[in-house]
Amino acid sequence: MSRSKTKDPQLFGDLATKLARRQGWQEQLDLHSLFLTWPELVDADTAAHAQPLKIERRVLWLEVENSAWLQQLQYQTSVLLEILNKSLKRSKLDGIRLVLVDQVRKKAEPKKAKVLYVRPPVEEQEAFQRHLLTIEDEKIREALMRYWYLAHACQRVE
Repeated sequence: MSRSKTKDPQLFGDLATKLARRQGWQEQLDLHSLFLTWPELVDADTAAHAQPLKIERRVLWLEVENSAWLQQLQYQTSVLLEILNKSLKRSKLDGIRLVLVDQVRKKAEPKKAKVLYVRPPVEEQEAFQRHLLTIEDEKIREALMRYWYLAHACQRVE
């Protein structure tokens, strides 16, 4: 009844995939990948003036810089929703809500920590990818890279 010990890196990848599937995290991980890819999915002006804030019940909330941009994005909501849904693999957004930056800050709870998404330096990403080259399975490498990226991109702000 003893389990054989193996150094197969596939076991970790299988475990991570099974855990995400069992916990129902696959759809949430897919949806929240939009936070990481936002600047690539939208044009530079939109990325500069609107940022993903949260996803609740398959609705993406965008924090918009000012009322002019809020109105502009209201006209583009259906096109934006289509672009974002095309980038998702396992899930779909049902809608987009827009909120001004000032409204978000007024309603924020002072004790609640906020997560800030900051891209890790390219050099660090490349260094980690070089470490992953020792793993033969591509799916495992990609999964580990995604987990590493999220762990380094999510920064708690008090």
